[in-house]
Amino acid sequence: MLVKDFITKEFPVLKSFDTGEYALALMDDFKLKHLPLLSDGIYRCLVSEKDILAMPDLSQTIGDAILFAPGISENAHIHQALALMKRYQLSLLPIISDSSEYRGVLTRDTLIDALAELCCAEASGSLFILEVKPQDYSLTDIARIIESNNAHVLNLLSHIDAETGRLHLIIKIDLEDASPVIRSFERFNYTVIDYFMEKGMVEDLLQQRMEELLHYMNI
Repeated sequence: MLVKDFITKEFPVLKSFDTGEYALALMDDFKLKHLPLLSDGIYRCLVSEKDILAMPDLSQTIGDAILFAPGISENAHIHQALALMKRYQLSLLPIISDSSEYRGVLTRDTLIDALAELCCAEASGSLFILEVKPQDYSLTDIARIIESNNAHVLNLLSHIDAETGRLHLIIKIDLEDASPVIRSFERFNYTVIDYFMEKGMVEDLLQQRMEELLHYMNI
């Protein structure tokens, strides 16, 4: 999944002879906070709304100073684009060739589409969240438990919980009913902190847990 697969060319670009007023009008029309500035087809810098508003006279031309020029190769992976857009809080990211020729941009909206595809968001299945200590994380063990229930991992995302320091694993599998997989993880002392299935399946799982609890209390 490369950046070149998500290039958008419909957005305008700026030239050094454009005025601050013109730049602001374009940003307002296209609901953007940034626009690339080109010179003879070569990407020079990324002009922000903040830069324009800092100009003493908006009727003056932007000029050609290279102040801030984030960009990404058309052959880079979409993960790299995501990191840049997050780091610099960009509304769009210029895509350039190895010789700095402007190819187009990657917008936040396009990035959402790319991430949805990357995460198999529309694929049938179910999703659950495991909580583990970072030092106990083993992808091999997790995959083994899932596959022992005739299921497969479609997508796995992770992040560290800021409060507990524990690792949260968001796992999507190709079973619409994840109940047997969840029970397997609980047998192996994994903490399942949440799960997302069709309503009827969730209710069945809750009912089963209630019956297990009552059975244990009767013992």
